[in-house]
Order: sequence, then structure tokens, then C-alpha cells
Amino acid sequence: MIKDLFLNFSLLIFFLFGFNRIQFILKRRFQNKFSILVGVIHGILGIILIFFGVHIYEHNILDFRQLAILSAAYFGGIRATIITGFMLIVFRFSYYGVNIGSIYACVTISISSIVSGLLSGWVKQYWMKWITMISFLVILTSYFTIYHSIKFSHPLYPIMPLYESAILFGGFIISSFIHFLEKSEQIKLALKESEERYRTLIETSPDGIFVQINGYIKLANKKAANLLGANSISELIGLYVFDLIDPTTLEESYGRYYQFINGEQKQEQKESRYIRLDGLKIDLAFSGSKVIYEGQLATMVVFRDISEQKEAERKLKQANHLLHKLSITDGLTGIANRRYFDEVFQMKWDEALVNKTSISIMLIDIDSFKEFNDTYGHLKGDKCLQQVANIISVNLLRDVDFSARYGGEEFIGILSNTNENEAKVIAERIRRDILDLKIPNLNANAVPFVSVSIGIVSLIPTELVDPKDAIDYADKSLYSAKSNGRNQVNLFSQNQLELLKS
Repeated sequence: MIKDLFLNFSLLIFFLFGFNRIQFILKRRFQNKFSILVGVIHGILGIILIFFGVHIYEHNILDFRQLAILSAAYFGGIRATIITGFMLIVFRFSYYGVNIGSIYACVTISISSIVSGLLSGWVKQYWMKWITMISFLVILTSYFTIYHSIKFSHPLYPIMPLYESAILFGGFIISSFIHFLEKSEQIKLALKESEERYRTLIETSPDGIFVQINGYIKLANKKAANLLGANSISELIGLYVFDLIDPTTLEESYGRYYQFINGEQKQEQKESRYIRLDGLKIDLAFSGSKVIYEGQLATMVVFRDISEQKEAERKLKQANHLLHKLSITDGLTGIANRRYFDEVFQMKWDEALVNKTSISIMLIDIDSFKEFNDTYGHLKGDKCLQQVANIISVNLLRDVDFSARYGGEEFIGILSNTNENEAKVIAERIRRDILDLKIPNLNANAVPFVSVSIGIVSLIPTELVDPKDAIDYADKSLYSAKSNGRNQVNLFSQNQLELLKS
């Protein structure tokens, strides 16, 4: 008998497992008729349970049809239990005939159906609902078992304890099983809804989004396909992300990725250049976060096109560079202006002071330039200045050299790490090259061509010498060159320096 009851109970569990899987579909498709369907399906279950029931007396059958009624009450309410009960009564009479056992069975089925349906509607808390329904069922079956035993002199032991224990145990097993199945289904449904929301957010996002695992794209939205030059999302799936990154930033991108995977939970916005599938280059700003996709650790990358922004930044940088260049360049001659000279000279002076190296300063002045302007006009004068500036800049092309227009017809040169002999050689070359231009200057005092006078000072900077004094020494040397007949180079000698220091 225990074996037969176990088979009966197994059928009930198997049914509940299957019904739990289809109940959500039935609710969606047959919302108004759901309780009727619950009643019919549980009625069929009850009939199967009766069919496989255990015969204990001539007309008495033990089975778990009452638990099928409780299940119908839980899922469909009183409407379902009435339908289930009606089907069981009809089957009991039609299959086993009209007899005392069938009458008792129909009475218990009717009472159980009505009361269980009402209790299911009245009691809202899950476990309390099942406890009240199971308790009532135990009381009901106990009463009729005792009544039947007294009337027909059937022994109560072991039938009643065994059956009531089976009802109690089976009822709580079923309630726990249904609770477990519903919770599992709710979790599945929540996960599915979450995934659907997740996909919807990705698909409708104005930014490009893709999800990658170990560098391979597993999910992407349409915007990502558009930005990366794909005709469809499917073209992106399976691509290795790092194949899309410009080789110039590939190593840096690898480093950032592995640092992120091995540590950070979220990657702040970064920038990188990608190569689209159509070969075009695109600047992207992106951020990443760790997610679980298809049960694996993945990275969701959100990115947008910043090519226009980067181009604007590049143009702004060029404009700033040009503006800076204009601010430090003499507009007429194209070499550095006085303002920029002051910055560079201080920097080179400090450098020589720290390194204890020599620095040479040469002041270059065009001879008789006022007479040149008076004779040939200012346009010729401007051109003359440009030609002289070009000769100076050509001769001061070393990394340690610097030249600038100092003012009017005066130019200045700085030669770092250059002693007085080296500076004098360069100055002589400048003087000679300018003279070789043979720019006429018939009213000049020295020669009938444009010439220059150059004053040089070479020294090793110390804390005792002010940078302005060094320029003043060069100016004194230039004055000497002018006084001595122009068109010459004059060196502010070490003796003069020693004399000034003393």
C-alpha cells in the first residue's frame, strides 16, 4: 500500500512540475478563462490519481485527489475547485458505480472543494493559506474515516494514521514544492525581464554600446555598428575589438584593458582612435564597466564619436600655436621679436649659470641706416632689414644659437656654450655675407654698400653679473665698432670684463 501511495504522490509531484511551467503561458493567453482551465486540468489529475488509487475496502479507495483539490484552490480559487470536484464526482460514479463508497467520496469531494476554494480566497498569506487548507482536509478525512470505521467495523489502524500522515506530509511537501517552483519561475522571469530591459537600453541608447568577452564582441547595438562602419550588427559579432584599434594606440589600449580587468570595477572615460571596417579612422571617447553576460565576466563598452571635437581641438591647437608664433615673431623680418628675446635670453643665461658654461652675445647694427632710408625710401629700407635678418638667422642655425630683432635696425644674437673666438668667427661671417649682398648705400660713411657693425661679449655667468649688464657690455662693444669706422666686429675683451668686475 505504501508503494501505491508513493506512486500516487509521485504522479501529483510530476503534474505540479509540468503545470508550473505552463501556468504562466495560460495566464497570458487565457486570462479570463484561467480558473476554468485550472479546474479542468486538476480534474484530469484527480481522475488519474483515483484511477491509480489504493483499494482498502470493498468500495473505499485511498488516493491524493484531495491534494489535487487543494492545488486547484491555490492556483484557481473556488471556481476551479468546483470544476475539479464536479469532474471527480462524475468520474467516481461513472467508473465505480453508485455505491456507499462513491457517495462518501462525493460528499468529501464536495465539502473539500467548496471549503478549500473559500479558504484560498480568504487567507492571503501563503503559508497560512496552505496550513488552513491542509488542516481542514485532515479533519475532514479523519472524520469520515472514523465514521466509516464505526459503521462498517473496519479497523482504524494502520489505515487512518498512515493516510493522515501521508496527507499532512504530502500537503506540506506540495506547498513547499509549489513555493520553490514559483520562486524559481519568478527569478527566471525577473532575469528575463532584466535581460530584456538590458537589451532595450542597449538598442535604444544614443551612444554606441558593445559587450565583449576576452576581447570578442558578443552583443552590440545599431549605433555601434554605424560608428564602426558595419552594415549591420551581425558584422560586429565575433570581431576582436583590438583589431579595430589604431596601431599607434594599441599597446596603450592593451595596458588599460588588462589593468581594468584585473582591478577596477569601472573604467573612467578614455579616448582612443579606431579604424572602422570601411578603413576610415575615427576618434572615440569610451568608458567600460564589468558585467555578467551569458554567465561570464564581460565588459560593456559605451562610446561616442568625438572626431569633430578632436578636429576642433587640433585646429584650436594650431591656431594657438600660430597665435603664439605671431606673438613672438617680428612681423617685418620673420625672426624673433624683442619680447621673445627677453624670455629666451633669461632662460639661456640661467642655463649657462647652472652649467658654468660660456655664453656669447652679439649686437648687430646696420651702418648708416637712416641715410639709407632717406636715400632709397622706407620700402627699400624694409626689404634691407629682411635681407639682413635672413643672413643673421642663416648663420645662427645651431641648436645653441638664437637671433632676434632688437629694435629698429638693431639685431641681437645669443650663442650658448660658445667662447669669444668661436663667436668672433661667426660674427665675421655675418658681416662679410651682408656686405656680399652689395645692397647700394651710396651715402654710407664706411663703404658704398649696406654693412653692419657687430659688438660681442663672451663670458661665463656668475651671481655677480646681471644679465642686463651682459647686454650692456655687448652694446659698449658695438659702440666701439661704430666709433672705429663701422663695418667691423669688435670684441668686449676679457681685460675689459676683469676691469669692470674689479
